[in-house]
Amino acid sequence: MSRTTTFRARLLRQDAKPQTVTVRASSENPPRTLRRPSGGGGQLTFDVYSLVDADGWPHEATYSYVESVSRSAADPDV
Repeated sequence: MSRTTTFRARLLRQDAKPQTVTVRASSENPPRTLRRPSGGGGQLTFDVYSLVDADGWPHEATYSYVESVSRSAADPDV
């Protein structure tokens, strides 16, 4: 049985204020990447963040923005 950890993820993005969100991890280690919903309309858009600092784990971890990924709601392969 896997353990679920709830932690605070600090999200860093150039030209934006840092954002802190609460996230659940299904492992005892911080996720290497996070995807956060960011779009609307006929597209599903996610911002992808990469782990940069886990010194505060399991209470918190810091992630840096990598890219945004979009797909159509009818395209389950992305």
